[in-house]
Amino acid sequence: DRTVARDAAPARAFASLARAAASPHIRPRSRASMTAQATGSAAETAGAANGAEANGANAGVKPPCSGSADAVDVAAGPGTSSVPVPPVPATAANKLKAWDFWRSMGSPKFHVAPMVDQSELAFRELCRRYGATCAYTPMVHARLFVESPKYREEIFTTHAGDRPLLVQFCANNPDTLLAAAKLVAPHCDGVDINFGCPQRIAKKGNYGAFLMDDWDTVHNLIKKLDEELPVPVTAKIRVYDDLETSLKFAKMVEAAGAQLVAVHGRTREQKRAADVRANWAFIREIKKQLKVPVLANGDIRSLEEARACLAATGADGVLSAEPLLENPSLFSDPPLAPPADKSHPLPVAGDTNVRLLLEYLELTKQYETPARMIRGHVHKMVGHWLAEFTDLREWLNHHGGAPKTADALIPWANELMGRINLVRRKEGRSLPIPKKSPRALAREQAEEAKAAAMAEQAREDAAFEEINAKRQKLDPPAAEAPATAAN
Repeated sequence: DRTVARDAAPARAFASLARAAASPHIRPRSRASMTAQATGSAAETAGAANGAEANGANAGVKPPCSGSADAVDVAAGPGTSSVPVPPVPATAANKLKAWDFWRSMGSPKFHVAPMVDQSELAFRELCRRYGATCAYTPMVHARLFVESPKYREEIFTTHAGDRPLLVQFCANNPDTLLAAAKLVAPHCDGVDINFGCPQRIAKKGNYGAFLMDDWDTVHNLIKKLDEELPVPVTAKIRVYDDLETSLKFAKMVEAAGAQLVAVHGRTREQKRAADVRANWAFIREIKKQLKVPVLANGDIRSLEEARACLAATGADGVLSAEPLLENPSLFSDPPLAPPADKSHPLPVAGDTNVRLLLEYLELTKQYETPARMIRGHVHKMVGHWLAEFTDLREWLNHHGGAPKTADALIPWANELMGRINLVRRKEGRSLPIPKKSPRALAREQAEEAKAAAMAEQAREDAAFEEINAKRQKLDPPAAEAPATAAN
């Protein structure tokens, strides 16, 4: 973190979160409730999906039953097949470890990956309705979370049914990370540390994948949480160019205390998934040598590819990030919209994603969601159709006029769905014909991604400036002593 947090900051943050715990968005979950979920395993997951069917009825999308063998496997991993019960109260000394921790969550196979501004509560809820069996929060900046109540209230929302849940932090100071992690420990199953973010904001802040050059800091961050946090610590990492270094790094992460390791099969420099395939072979070798559960990340664009990855790597579960944004029902079994070409499962054909978008918009009315997050999901879910219906895209991107709230976006989405169905009836096609060339579209997407990254950096900078201004107001610098005249 950029500066050392003041000693008083964690105490202020603890008090603030205690007040926030009364909010409907952050409700502490009892251990009895956790046990009920674990012991209910597949049956409970199926029940949740059936309940979600009613919730999704207005959007016209019927969630599939997720109580299949793929959804939950309580017998996965070494040891007994019985479901461990988390201790009450849990402490750093008696918390569950490795496979007991894994089984206590129901041995989830299909995970919503942590994504900046994208894996928020409403989106997690949508993905859980369609087959996801575990989810990560968006990446949370540890120091901002400790020191800024405004940031904390916006970035972390949850409820009793939002489980299993892993809260991911980025940090480079063990004490700051521990202070932040203690705030969320009562509201999640585990705390994850990000060692995989390759973006410019991570380089500037010296966290994420840029700590792959500083193994001591990586070790100390994990060790601190393992020794002092009452819930398990997990880690998300990337591979190196060579297998030997990748294995050494993964083993160090495990030895430091990570009870679960998620491995992205690309290097720090391989930022664009479209440019290079994920290295499943490296993930397979890491899985063979670690003694804790291992998740695989990279090239998971469909349920079929998720199963192929599990078979190829031997991993205990998979994460999906960008593809899940394009298809929140990616893990549904059977698929809501089976792709005509299995080698190119995205974008989703027809109006399926518009129906999912309508369901998501209803969720954002239930769970307060920042407008920038909603807009990002709109582009990801139906952006391919906006390349044809450019007037709808221009309305969405226009910064003037009424705010693009869920209530404003619902009729807009219904208009889009009507046009898609008209194209299907009149022309017999279920995919758009872009009005711009692929090269022009790619350029626009790159510009939008750059603008989003710059906006995220600006928000982070503004938050730090606000913190520093408040600190100076509370503790103004002492007046300098008058200069002594020379003799």
